[in-house]
Amino acid sequence: MMLCGIVARADDDVSDLLGGAKTVTTAPAEVTGPGHGGGDVPDALGTLTAKAPAGAREGTVVLNDGTKISGEIWTTLATPLRVWVEATKRYVDVDLSLVSRVEVKVLHESMEDDWRWLKEGSDQKIFSGKKYPLVELEYVFTLVNGQKVEGGVVAPIYVLEDGTGRKRALALYKKYKGKLDETLKDVAYIKTMELKGDGAKGEGLGSGKLPLIY
Repeated sequence: MMLCGIVARADDDVSDLLGGAKTVTTAPAEVTGPGHGGGDVPDALGTLTAKAPAGAREGTVVLNDGTKISGEIWTTLATPLRVWVEATKRYVDVDLSLVSRVEVKVLHESMEDDWRWLKEGSDQKIFSGKKYPLVELEYVFTLVNGQKVEGGVVAPIYVLEDGTGRKRALALYKKYKGKLDETLKDVAYIKTMELKGDGAKGEGLGSGKLPLIY
């Protein structure tokens, strides 16, 4: 079964369940070297070509600043997107092959004061005089049969860009923490992701004969 509900334990944490991924990070980074599934292969001579792994989906990622990246899209190999659904207090594992569209929902955004420990070993904090942007997000996953799953998720998203062959490493996160003195406009994150369902990468999954969630 490619998609299932999972009851969360009290000590469960999304970042732990996804291989230690951080729940707070800076804006999506870009990776330009060749490699598979998120691990880059050293290429001192610059002769290797980046390739998408089996199971990658054709699609387009749009960032909140309007940047569009089209190409082959995948996440960690053999790892579903583990979505925390607050309404039911459950995790739902969503295989990327079942997703047709992802949309972000901004839950909260603010400029936070930067507090630091007075000195090593101290229990007193002081305000540095600087602020940093903080954005809390969750996502709406529309499946190939029209069903929707909404919740928080921590997962890497890789794109092998059409035309350039450039491999980009982005992410879906519950929180984005910007750098000191940045503003909310400086925080970049995935706004939408459209995935095509043609060919061997999804054809027939949306027949609707049986629910994908049960």
